[in-house]
Amino acid sequence: MLVTGDVKCLHCGFISGQWVGQNGAPVTAAGLKDASATTLNPEDIVRCLRCDGPVFLDEVSLVISSTRLRRIRRLREQIAAFDAPRSGRAA
Repeated sequence: MLVTGDVKCLHCGFISGQWVGQNGAPVTAAGLKDASATTLNPEDIVRCLRCDGPVFLDEVSLVISSTRLRRIRRLREQIAAFDAPRSGRAA
């Protein structure tokens, strides 16, 4: 399950950017959605960009992909078509 949230510093409260990754995974630079993090190694643990303090994810929410939404919509349409009464069908 993918989650997203603000990367916020425990010391100064600075928000270093948005992070997207697996629920429970460490906050690494690979999941950062910030242009200033391009110089970081993708495996590095994220630190505050202002004071180099420890960070946490604030306002975490689930990520719902458009592909998943399209698949759910398609499945609902298939179920509705299957359940719809068919004309000319013997009772």
